[in-house]
Amino acid sequence: MSKSLEKILAALSSDEQIEMERFAAYLLLRRKIAAEQILSDDISSEELMRLAMQGGGFDWLAREPDTYSIEDGEPVQWPQK
Repeated sequence: MSKSLEKILAALSSDEQIEMERFAAYLLLRRKIAAEQILSDDISSEELMRLAMQGGGFDWLAREPDTYSIEDGEPVQWPQK
């Protein structure tokens, strides 16, 4: 990699660096260059949670009534060894 490209990448924010990594992985996959290992952990749990919260796909749940409580159901009976 060229030194100028390294400097540019180093100046990017962490979110921008993640975006660049994903785009590079996309290009590798599109050209059928082995990139499965690159994509294996490219989205952290924290990022997935943030996306779910900001995306609005679950906003409707806030308007739903609480159907179950701690008193509902029966305690779990785990098998004995």
